[in-house]
Formats: sequence, structure tokens, C-alpha cells
Amino acid sequence: MTKITMIARRLALVFMLVAAGAAATASAAPLPEIRYADGAGTATSMPGNRARNTSTDNILLHVVESLVALRADMSVGPMLADSWAVSRDARTYTFKLRPGATFHNGAPVTSAEVKWSYNFLMNPKSEWMCRNLYDGAKGPKVIAVDTPTPDTVVFRLEEPYALFLDQMASVQCPLAVLHPSSVDAQGAWLKPVATGPYLFSDWKKGQSVLLTRFDGYKPRPEPLDGMVGNKQALANLRFVVIPDAAAQKAALMAGQVDIINADEDNLPPKDPRWNVVVEQGLDTVNLLMQGTDPLLKDVRMRRAIALALDLPAITKALNNGLTQYNPSLVPAASRYYSAAERRGYARNLAEAKTLMDAACYKAEVIKIQANKRYPYMYRLAVVTQSLLSKAGIKTELEMLEWATQVSNFREGKFQLMAFGYSARTEPALLYRDVLGNKSKTPMAQWENPEALTLLDSIEGNPDEAVRRQTFEKLHDMMIADVPMAMVYNKPGMVVVSRNVTGFKGWPLRKPRLFNLTKH
Repeated sequence: MTKITMIARRLALVFMLVAAGAAATASAAPLPEIRYADGAGTATSMPGNRARNTSTDNILLHVVESLVALRADMSVGPMLADSWAVSRDARTYTFKLRPGATFHNGAPVTSAEVKWSYNFLMNPKSEWMCRNLYDGAKGPKVIAVDTPTPDTVVFRLEEPYALFLDQMASVQCPLAVLHPSSVDAQGAWLKPVATGPYLFSDWKKGQSVLLTRFDGYKPRPEPLDGMVGNKQALANLRFVVIPDAAAQKAALMAGQVDIINADEDNLPPKDPRWNVVVEQGLDTVNLLMQGTDPLLKDVRMRRAIALALDLPAITKALNNGLTQYNPSLVPAASRYYSAAERRGYARNLAEAKTLMDAACYKAEVIKIQANKRYPYMYRLAVVTQSLLSKAGIKTELEMLEWATQVSNFREGKFQLMAFGYSARTEPALLYRDVLGNKSKTPMAQWENPEALTLLDSIEGNPDEAVRRQTFEKLHDMMIADVPMAMVYNKPGMVVVSRNVTGFKGWPLRKPRLFNLTKH
């Protein structure tokens, strides 16, 4: 071996060692930390536990996964299951698990853990608040979970239920797949040993939760769409508890947090240090009309109220043009939304006057209930009062504490009410809450046996074309009955530091902090 060759080999060895050291240093370098302002702090680390709150859901959707997940249009896509088949009688769901998926402790995901997770969650001792979604009380009754092979799990239902997969993918009550080491020897909950891209690492109650990257996570190949597809942990996440909205804004402006939720009342001033991302949401904003009220039980009077309002103009005024008037309970972001859902009420004062006369309206005062906890409800009530006054309808604002207003809603104790329903992932779920027998369920806003029968007809039918046609019929019936004036789906605003890139909103308005980088 020549001297030159020996020197060359030594140099090559040096370069290899330097490169290896650089790689080791790079791999050992800590990930950047993205800080998200959390309004409440979680009360539990268990998904769907009776102590859960919105903060729990927001944190754990980065940690736990189910067999399926929701896309941005609220359709169901694959997650831990690569595929599934539904039997001809729609009572049996057979899932094929994704190869290579592992738990946070490195154990492979098999059908045995899926069955263990279901049995653990359904045990009353777990305090899982979602058991009624699977025991027949508020959804399907699961009669068996079978594990014919390590990569196959079978759920058997007593009766067909079209929303079985939707419920499994819920962000509030996910049918989470967990490893048995999530509990101690006595079965008491420890912490989630799950399959998501983040580990539940450090919890300082009332202060923060730290999620760190799970290095063994293998992302799905599809592009990220809602909660489906390629999810990567490119930074660690810290959920920092800051209950006050003004304090959250101040923390963002001071650079102490990177992301806050906001609305039109607490947006920071325009500044190149942050961006505002608008999310077209699923929450509804409505003017409810009480059909059992002596005056409003006449559908002509309810329709007169709807025709006295300029609902597109109200929507634009209350949202600075960020969203559109939507007269339907089907959200504009839903895959079921069609041209038929856009049929609503157009302002017509002449027709409103004719209807008022036919209903023998004698200038009685109608009370509009609202609150100031949610400024958009208050503003809707104020604008409604002004427009009804111009139509000759006398009203009086009744400002209440939010808890009192909710109690009145549940008991049906109001005439008009500025209100909102929280997001539902499928229109049938919202129609199910709105429709009902008022004598048995006073909070049922719309009493129409024919509409309820129509809704019942699709409970076991997953055919999207049939469901879309049914929702269109229900919408037409609701427009005719006027149990409420649907105004719009409330948009959300997320303020994101310029140091963070990759943030995208979605209709469920839950923070998806995957695939984000920070510099």
C-alpha cells in the first residue's frame, strides 16, 4: 500500500467519523417546540373519559387513533385500518389492519389490541362517556368483536346503523386503539400508550401538556385531508393553559405562544409577525322560534318573522363577509351540501305583513332571548330586533346568563332565541337533535312526525345518494314549517405566528398541529 493511499484512507476515515458525528448531533438536536394556547387545560389523559373537555379532545387527537378517521368533508377514511368491508345485511364490518403500525412502546398493532381497547372502554369502570354509542342506547348495539387473524378485526351489530364508522372516528369520543399498558395491573388508567405521531410526555395540571414526537410512527401515504392521511410530527407540541382570551392575545404578541384561537372580538392588530387563518366551521347560528308559544304556534307568524329578516345581509354584517348565508342544517362544508340546501328565506316585507294579518297579529311584544357570553348571539338578537321593528313586529330583548339561556332552551321556555348548535359530523346527527316530540323532549325545536319518519328511514342506509336526497327533502320541510331561521355556519379564526409554517384549518375547527415546522 503506497503512502498516498494510506493518507487517502485515513482522510476518508476522518470524513466518515466527522459525518457520523454530525449526523449524531443532528439526530440528538431537540425538535423545536410549537406552543398552542389552551383555554381550559385537560382534566384527563383518557380519550372520551367522563371528565373530558374540549382541551382533552384537542390534545389527544394528536396521540390516539382509531381504525378510521374523518376527512375535511366529514367523510370517513382509513387510519389504522387500511380497508373495510360491510356485509350485505349491513350488520358486519370487517377491518383489515395497516401493516407496520406500532404502539408507542414499540409493540405491533394487532386485532387483539383492538378488541382489548373496545372491551376496556365499554367496561363501566373505565368511565368512558361514549358507551351509549355502542350499547344500543344512542346508536348501534355491538354484539361481538371477533379477531379471526392478527390483521383482521370484525365488529358485529345487532341492527344496521349507517353512522357506525362516523361514530368510530369521532374526535370527542374516538374508539381509540390502545395498548394494555395504558392501564395498571388493577385496570386503572395510567396514560395513553397509543399509535399517533405524538407521545403524551409531560402533564403539569392546570399549566401545560407536552407532546413529543413518536420516532416509530409510520405515516399513511395519502396527503393529509382532515385527520386522514400523512401526519408527521415535525416539532414538539406544548399546550399552554391560558384561560383568558385577552391574555392569549397578549401572549401571542409577546412571542410566548405561537397559535391562538380567536374571533372577531379578540383579533390582534394586523402585523407581519402573524397570520390569521379563517376556518369555515360546522357550528350553526340560528334564530329559534318556539312552536308551542300561543302566538308563534301559527306557522304564518313564524314565516312572517323569517321574511322580515334580510338573512344574507345579517350574515355578511356579523362576519365581515367571511362566510355565506346558509339556510340549511347541512353545513356548507359537508359533502352532502347541494344547491337544494341554498333555498331559504328572501326578505319580503309585503308578504310578511299579509301573513301577520292572516295570523291576527295585534302588535303583541315578542321576547328575544340572548346572552353576552357569546357576542355573535347578542349581535344576532340586536339586528333581529331592529329588522322586525321595521316590519311592524314589536320585540323586546331579554338578556340572560348563558347557563339560564341553556336551561330555557332545554325546557322550551322562550319565544325567540338567538342560539347555536355545536358541530355535528353528519347532518342526520343534527336533525336528530332538532326533531322530536316537544311534550316528551321540550328542547326538540322541530315537531314534525313525517319528517322524523323520513329521518328514521335512513338510519341504517349508508347510501350517500339516498341520504343526500333525504336531507334535501328534510330541508324543504323545515323551510315550510319554520321552526327556526338558520343563518350561517360560524367561521373560526386561528392566529398563527409567522415562525410557524404549514398550518391549515378545517371545518371541525380542532387544532391539527401535524406537519408544522417552526423556525
